[in-house]
Amino acid sequence: MKLSPAKVEQLAAMLVDVLAETDGVLFQASDPELRAAIREIMTDELEVEDRLNAEVHQLLQAYKYEITQGRLDYDTLFRRIRQRLITERKIVL
Repeated sequence: MKLSPAKVEQLAAMLVDVLAETDGVLFQASDPELRAAIREIMTDELEVEDRLNAEVHQLLQAYKYEITQGRLDYDTLFRRIRQRLITERKIVL
């Protein structure tokens, strides 16, 4: 995850504060509940890339022999497979 949990918490609190000051926005939950929900959503979204990279690493295990023999380049394969999965799944990073 590219942001620390403390930064995610800070951003969630800031978002709740900004929304609270916005005319026409009415909360149906308490501030701590809203911050927790926002924090969870943000964390899930930030972990998408981590899960994608882990899956690509797992897929590359099938090419381990060719990579160690120098027949295939790990970084090139990683980028290609990652981009293919992003395109297929319509992931926005």
